[in-house]
Amino acid sequence: MQNKRHQTLIRLQKRSAKLQDFISAWNQKIQKYQQARLLVALLFCFSLFPLAMNEKERWGYFISAVLIALFLTLVYRTRRFVSFRDSLQLYLLFTQRQIQRISGLSSGRPWKSAHEKAQAQRTIPDLGLTGSHSLWTLLDETLTEGGQDRLLSWFQQRPTSIATILKRQQQVKALRPLSWFYTKLGLTLETQELQATKGQLLEFLAQPTIDNSFNKILLLNFLVWIPTSIAMLITYLKIVTVPNWILLIFPLVSWLSLGSVAAVFSKAVGISHYLSVLNPLLKSIEVKAQGFSALKEVFAKLLEIRPSKLLGRLERILGFLGTQTNPLLHFVVNAFFPWTLLSVYFLEKTRKEMATGFPKILQELSDFEVIGCLLIFDKFQTQNFPTFENQAKLEFQNLFHPLIDQTKVISNSFKFQNVQNLGLLTGSNMSGKSTFLRTVGLNQILANMGAPIFADSMSTYNYQVETCIEVSDSLRDGYSYFYSEVRRLKVILENSTGSAQILFLIDEIFRGTNNRERQIGSRSVITQLARSKNSVGFVSTHDLELTTLSDDVQSVINLHFKESIDSNGKMSFSYELNPGPCPTTNALRIMESEGILIGR
Repeated sequence: MQNKRHQTLIRLQKRSAKLQDFISAWNQKIQKYQQARLLVALLFCFSLFPLAMNEKERWGYFISAVLIALFLTLVYRTRRFVSFRDSLQLYLLFTQRQIQRISGLSSGRPWKSAHEKAQAQRTIPDLGLTGSHSLWTLLDETLTEGGQDRLLSWFQQRPTSIATILKRQQQVKALRPLSWFYTKLGLTLETQELQATKGQLLEFLAQPTIDNSFNKILLLNFLVWIPTSIAMLITYLKIVTVPNWILLIFPLVSWLSLGSVAAVFSKAVGISHYLSVLNPLLKSIEVKAQGFSALKEVFAKLLEIRPSKLLGRLERILGFLGTQTNPLLHFVVNAFFPWTLLSVYFLEKTRKEMATGFPKILQELSDFEVIGCLLIFDKFQTQNFPTFENQAKLEFQNLFHPLIDQTKVISNSFKFQNVQNLGLLTGSNMSGKSTFLRTVGLNQILANMGAPIFADSMSTYNYQVETCIEVSDSLRDGYSYFYSEVRRLKVILENSTGSAQILFLIDEIFRGTNNRERQIGSRSVITQLARSKNSVGFVSTHDLELTTLSDDVQSVINLHFKESIDSNGKMSFSYELNPGPCPTTNALRIMESEGILIGR
């Protein structure tokens, strides 16, 4: 697998270099056109001098007209070149983002919003799923806030059945040809500076734009407009002369009625930019879905309703309401016809039509954004999907952490044999125990999402991941470090001894208390976890005395990480998982090397 990733990295680096060359060439071309544009503008100015001196020189008008036409042509072409150059730059940023990800470096994608939302669930910060360099920045290629929320929910919520996960896997495989289509959508939307939030549109759809009195006001306007229009017509045809005060009745009624819909325009304008981007997006998806049955499954409601037509109608109605931006035109138009009231009527009618199915369409769009993230992830990161068993199992070959520099990362293989379900990890400080726990947890989260994993192979179950890794005290709640850990372990024990299938990952169990009580508590917790029939997991500890538990509990297996020391006394770590208890320790040597151990 590492060889494939290396080949992908080389391919992306070559693409990045070509894109940079293209951008440089287009910058030079744009600069030449800008210089030519300036020269033509100067020539145009000079061409005006003969005309100013002698207006009869008609050839001067011809030259000026040619120069204006040439200047406008240069402006148009320069803008097109700049737009194309900007698209190349966005594609370069996308390519460099994939290079960073494959290399195990931060991609630079926004992360703070997702990180803040995820703090309530302990597993996410424990495994580093969100943050400046996290699984989130490795995966996130969403287009909207709705897509971000959906992706975060896939992090947090384990699918209730293996069938759901397998369906997601099949969707990703079936939609692989659309990875560029989704990438292009993202580049286009970024070009248009999309700041979309589905909440804005949902709020518009949920609230009526008019009150109960509107229909009466609209009816009154038409009851007055019809006879007034007839009176104007017969006056114009000179059939009968109608007094002027009768002709003024409708304009007065119409102008007075405008106050009842004054707030509608401001509400409608609030979503106009969002619609201008959303409409072509949905149109392109409707067209693309015709050739992909897997995409039809994702957008079942969208293909049923065809929302681009509704959005097109809504945009036109908003255009009709736009007369309010020109007070004089707005005043005149409504003096002859109930223009604004009728526009508001059709706006409300369209809103009701959209409100019945559009929330589902936005949900489908959010789902597609997550699948799009997985398509890009599958194309550039890994295409090795895990297999799932119908019973508790965990086995992997060459599993590694994707967020570690790929020139330094070490992979590990492991399998629980027979009745084994708890790996007791011992090892020296900095030897890799915590990283191993996070590696297993992160890959299990990916497996649950229906995504490929970072291993040559992995056979697992759709476990609910429970962790106790990054424990801290809580000043707000008055909890000490130790009490916070106890509360967290209690939740894990309750879940693992029930009917749920748990993958538990516990780092440095009971590190917050003294040696004697730590060993008593640790033995009790480990024994209870090891007796669970539905759960598997790993517990790390510095207490080598706990390794004797494997003699009494058959489901416990000892594993360790260790260091080596060269002739100069320098420590190095292999980060390789080994069977059995750890034969070495290094705490005193580290203290000695830092000069805080005296008299030894």
